Amino acid sequence: MTSMKLSELVQVKQAVVPQDIVGGKTSAYYSMTGIGRVLAALTTGTIAQTKKATIQLMQAKDAAGTGAKVLGSAVEKVVADAAGEAIFLTAEAKASELDLANGYTHVAVQVSSDNATAVNGAAILIFGDLAFRG
Repeated sequence: MTSMKLSELVQVKQAVVPQDIVGGKTSAYYSMTGIGRVLAALTTGTIAQTKKATIQLMQAKDAAGTGAKVLGSAVEKVVADAAGEAIFLTAEAKASELDLANGYTHVAVQVSSDNATAVNGAAILIFGDLAFRG
């Protein structure tokens, strides 16, 4: 058993600050150098029945988002409750899933909702399997 703190085993980055995600928001792009896995987590305010929230990891060649494209499949949830509901979703990927052969080294998270009115959402990125723990 390790005596390391969880904060020494993972890196957590604020990705999307709480804001309206109808129409979509994309976080900054972060380097995956020395990182083995990434997990994105989204939490939302109340979304109406039959509407959904979606979370999608993205990959790019640099921090500017050059050549941005999807990384893995989108994860979405459709609201069934007539009163609406808040949604919590996650998406994850391994560094080996990046298109490394074509220079893709950075990740971001894209979040959205098709709700008819504004819905607040916030997301974080959690980086794990760190090669360097400084």
